[in-house]
Amino acid sequence: MEAIGLYQLNSLVKRELKNRFPDSFLVIAEIADVKENRSGHCYLELVEKREEDDAVIATARATIWAFTYRMLRPYFETTTGKSLQKGIKVLVRAEIVFHELYGYSLNIKDIDPTFTVGDLERKRKEIIDRLTQEGVIDMNRELEFPVLPKTVAIISSPTAAGYGDFVDQLHRNVYGYAFHTKLFPAIMQGEKTTESIIAALERIYEYESLFDVVVIIRGGGSQTDLGSFDSYELAANVAQFPIPILAGIGHERDETIVDRVAYRSVKTPTAAAAFLIECFNEVDSVLEDAKETLVRETRRILQEEKTRQVVRITEFKQFTRLFLEGQANNLTLSSRRVEHASRLFVQGRINGLNQLKMKVEGKVGALFERQRNRLDDMQKTMVRKTTELFTANRYFLELAETKMKYVDPKNILEKGFSITRVNGKAVRETDRVKKGDVLETELFKGVIRSEIKDIETNI
Repeated sequence: MEAIGLYQLNSLVKRELKNRFPDSFLVIAEIADVKENRSGHCYLELVEKREEDDAVIATARATIWAFTYRMLRPYFETTTGKSLQKGIKVLVRAEIVFHELYGYSLNIKDIDPTFTVGDLERKRKEIIDRLTQEGVIDMNRELEFPVLPKTVAIISSPTAAGYGDFVDQLHRNVYGYAFHTKLFPAIMQGEKTTESIIAALERIYEYESLFDVVVIIRGGGSQTDLGSFDSYELAANVAQFPIPILAGIGHERDETIVDRVAYRSVKTPTAAAAFLIECFNEVDSVLEDAKETLVRETRRILQEEKTRQVVRITEFKQFTRLFLEGQANNLTLSSRRVEHASRLFVQGRINGLNQLKMKVEGKVGALFERQRNRLDDMQKTMVRKTTELFTANRYFLELAETKMKYVDPKNILEKGFSITRVNGKAVRETDRVKKGDVLETELFKGVIRSEIKDIETNI
């Protein structure tokens, strides 16, 4: 057989291929690499992998010329929500091309995006099923979210528009809430997104105790660069992270797997900031309600106590009046009894003296005089004791009424005094407060709230 040149051999192969495969074919393959040049042409490296071990069993170069690519690209991206990128499967209609210098390749004429959508959905389901079987899919969502998420670790690109919007809205919130944020830079689009975000999570984990929440921000990128957020590796890291994660990836239509496993997913970075601010606002509302309830209940208790004191004073006055009236009646009755008894006694004595007048006139006269003087003294003593008892009881009542007026809190406040509280408890010593505490000072009319700047202790 006569030897032929390589070019002639390649020409024979080219002619034979053209004769044997004149039409285009539907080909299923996975994109291993994709590049675009300045002229608008798209160059792909296609592979087929064995399902058992994922080993590559076939490769081919493919080209989408600029004219075709300008039509296929927007249709594919609109339908799938992704760009042509490494790792996705495609169904293409292609012609077999053989060039004497460049060898074998495929010339892609059309792409069926519905096939890719189905394959991507299958992969998503497989990843979600795997995370479910491993028991980690809801781990981050089941974490207890901090009441006040004050310290925020941010994973984003420093130049991302969404990062700037998030930080601006968080730090300039209309309520004046103070947040502490720390950026952990990461690549948010492209092939290195997964690796970069996982590395940022590992750096945050080293300072786990310092942060209340992690926010992943991607706002400002293309909607077609969400593939990394559907990867098993990133989803597994997010699901098992020990700090609640907010995903503000910035897309309206599709939910990525990272959205599914994160503690909470929001559509935009500004929505993530609004969620954190709302957490503070809810606590603020609860505290405001509690304060109003405390003031209302305090006023109610004071009013009830005031009413009870008024009732007690009234009852005490009535009791005292009845007691004094009873004592007065008893004294009157006793006085009458004494008087009657005295009269009987004197009369008896007179009768006895009359009978014995002749015998003991001198002695009876002296005895009668002594007894009369004794009765006079007894009568004076009883009058004095009765007067003293009335005076003492009247002084006691007046003193009790005065004390009741002095202990009334409203009277104390009206005289210029005030009551200072912290956390609802009265402050009597400086060692019970510290700098930064908010004092509540109740005056006769109104309440003053102030913050402690300095404390001076007088010993």
